[in-house]
Amino acid sequence: MSMQPDQLKAIFRQGWMNSHVVDHRVQRFIKGEFGFEPSRNAWKKVLAEAASGENIHRAVDMGTGPGTIAQFWAEMGMETTGVDFSATMLDAAKTVAAQQKLDISFMEADVEAPPLPTGSFDLVSSRAVLFTLPHPGYALARWAQLLRPGGLMVLIGEISPTDPEKQKRAYRPAEGWQPDAEYREAMKQLPFREHTDQMLRVVMEAVGLKDIRSISMDAVMSSRWEHEKQEPAYGVLQGTPYILVGQRADEKL
Repeated sequence: MSMQPDQLKAIFRQGWMNSHVVDHRVQRFIKGEFGFEPSRNAWKKVLAEAASGENIHRAVDMGTGPGTIAQFWAEMGMETTGVDFSATMLDAAKTVAAQQKLDISFMEADVEAPPLPTGSFDLVSSRAVLFTLPHPGYALARWAQLLRPGGLMVLIGEISPTDPEKQKRAYRPAEGWQPDAEYREAMKQLPFREHTDQMLRVVMEAVGLKDIRSISMDAVMSSRWEHEKQEPAYGVLQGTPYILVGQRADEKL
């Protein structure tokens, strides 16, 4: 049965409001992957490269969750906003930001249509968000409009492993929560559920971004191998991470 976009969003919002899911994201990424110092340093390095450009001062992170990527922008001295449709996730993000003494603004909103002024940001980012959206193309078009001419869109993702052993090593579900049949069916209807960086590049071109480039993720991969050796029980992600960066052209989109 085909579901309407609003139905899909309501189902996913309910899932991402669950306290077990929120706790899992904090433990898995804030305290896990990004709490492991070599991994954190590697991510900081690649994100700094992604954000390199003239006058990059204002950033917005879409689908920020517990604020994972927003924290890096704030640490780099940017005026940072995090947007998410889960109030529970944003509460966690605010707690983490306060603990780290970072000044980040947070907004509860639908990232496909965030109520933000056109041309008001130097950088728009997202990590592992587009696959959760009913209309990822509309989202990217709107995000591009939020950029001032010359601003950067930084899209971070992960190509899932196909090897069963790798999938098993990385599998760490949220304790206390299991997706029901409706949630699983909703996931099947998402158009970007298993997209690649090459597919994403085409959509970035379609919304008018130029000078699209890939960031080398060698440092991140090396830190993951080190993390897996030191903490095999953690379940280091086994996929292939990527970062694509595109620039808004000077003309109107």
